[in-house]
Amino acid sequence: MKKRIKIVIYFLALAIIVLSVRLYFLQVMSGQLYAEMAQENIVRTKSVPAPRGNIYDRNGNLLVKSVPVPAISVEPLVVLENEKVLETLSRELDIGYDKLVSKLSSVNMSYLDRVILDHDISDETLVYFKENANNLVGVEVINIFLRQYNYSSLASHILGYTGEIDEEKLESGKYDTYEGGDQIGISGIEQSYEDILRGSKGKVTYEVDPLGRPVNIIEKIDYIAGNDVYLTIDIEIQKQVEEILYQAIQERRELAPEDGEENFRVPGGAVVILEAATGEIVSMASYPTFNPEMFIGGISENDWQYLNEPKNHYPLNNRAVMSYAPGSTFKIVTAYGGLTEEVINENSTVTCTGTWYGLGRNYPKLCWKKSGHGTLNIYGGIKNSCDSYFYEIGYRLFAKNKNENELLQKYSRLFGMGSETGIDLPYEDKGVVPDSEWKKEYFKEQVEKTVWYPGDSVNMAIGQGDLLATPLQLAQSYMILANRGMYYSPHLVEEIKDYKGELVLEMKGENYKDINLNEEYVDMIEKGLKLVVDEGTAAYRFYQFPIDEIPIAGKTGTAEVAGKQDFAWFGSYAPIGNPKYVVVVMLEEAGGGSSAAAPIAEDIYRILFNID
Repeated sequence: MKKRIKIVIYFLALAIIVLSVRLYFLQVMSGQLYAEMAQENIVRTKSVPAPRGNIYDRNGNLLVKSVPVPAISVEPLVVLENEKVLETLSRELDIGYDKLVSKLSSVNMSYLDRVILDHDISDETLVYFKENANNLVGVEVINIFLRQYNYSSLASHILGYTGEIDEEKLESGKYDTYEGGDQIGISGIEQSYEDILRGSKGKVTYEVDPLGRPVNIIEKIDYIAGNDVYLTIDIEIQKQVEEILYQAIQERRELAPEDGEENFRVPGGAVVILEAATGEIVSMASYPTFNPEMFIGGISENDWQYLNEPKNHYPLNNRAVMSYAPGSTFKIVTAYGGLTEEVINENSTVTCTGTWYGLGRNYPKLCWKKSGHGTLNIYGGIKNSCDSYFYEIGYRLFAKNKNENELLQKYSRLFGMGSETGIDLPYEDKGVVPDSEWKKEYFKEQVEKTVWYPGDSVNMAIGQGDLLATPLQLAQSYMILANRGMYYSPHLVEEIKDYKGELVLEMKGENYKDINLNEEYVDMIEKGLKLVVDEGTAAYRFYQFPIDEIPIAGKTGTAEVAGKQDFAWFGSYAPIGNPKYVVVVMLEEAGGGSSAAAPIAEDIYRILFNID
């Protein structure tokens, strides 16, 4: 019995010693640490959303702004532990209970500690949540900022839209200062100038009671609104251009090719207007278009399906920066290359019989005019858009030094083909300038197609083959020609101001380049382009336009695309002698450039020069 009593006493003594050491460690050695942890348990910090900057046009018209909208925010981990709160949320917000629980349970708390359940709620619901705030732990009424578009769908491909940042972006490391629920630019200017438009969040630090309810604000830091962006576009011109493009497409769909029973499909088109002396984009229209308001607060499943349905021709695509075969509008490049390399001169002539046999009798190439154009010099070749004339130039460029220097490709790149223009928009195509290396790579699975033949250069000379360019690239090419080699990178932003209205950055005069074109050769090409509008393939479309007062240099283009109807183009600038505007029009599957694209350009020039 005595031994047992001693064992119990020893055990109790040991236990007391262990507890004493533990208490000493907790209270003395780690007391400060646990005090800080306790403090953290009663102090909470939350960010306060900041409004994005506004977007204006060149005349100060407000296009896009942020507006505060009341929203119901919840902390998933807190709310999921309280069935009464879940029931209240389900009832008041008209969200199915199971759907609500599923939504909150699926949240990855590693990146999201707050979920916006609903926004733009009614006054009655708003009052209810505010009056019952003490009983709804983990639920908060906050203001979030959503975009408001003052011109509906106008310039939607330029402006873009915003959406809630997703987990993938947050985990990428690029967005390490963002939080779940933040709005971020997804396309257009909203995406390109995200860092500029985005504001600096505020912060509120407060004490909470044991139930997590706020009892006292410790610190409050106000948000700073994002910077305002002023665009180069004129929204009134943009409106008229979009209307002209839409109307022209609808009318074209009512017509059919002369040799076909099916009407022109014309699934879409684009217009680009540049200021020749600055590279500023006055208007950029793409059809079909979309309304960015669809994305406010999250797009519905039906709307997203509509925007991605093939039969609707993909309204989200900005066709102004998508690449296509440019057809005969490319002939300005071929002409300049031929003159510079001296394979032709002002007096060189080519006789067009309707069929060109420069590659041999077994490889005939047809001109668009089957009866032929007769004997032409460079002026007649451009005026009549004679394919035979440009076949010959393409062949001679290939034959010079046995295509060792790939001369046609050289001048294509000189005029900006095959590379991005530098436009401040996302998702710009580079286009394609095909050469021997490109062909080897592209057809590496079909060895017999990897050789660059003379016929490839001949096709490319008239803007066909594998050559691809965007309407914006073509506008840049005509700007280069109009300015005799001096050009600016096309751009959409003119200046940036902070929320106080003070200038932060001015974009004028940036990124210019002079490639020093031979003015004598440019004058020859320009003379031919003037003849196109005065007497040639576009003359009928401009017969009522005052071309004596406002001379226009223009070129029609009709691009053949396998399995589709012809694409219509018109590239131009005006007035000759003091070029102010560059106008490029492209219509998908609309037929000839003369009949489909040139009339749109004529209407646009009437607007630009205040005619009628």
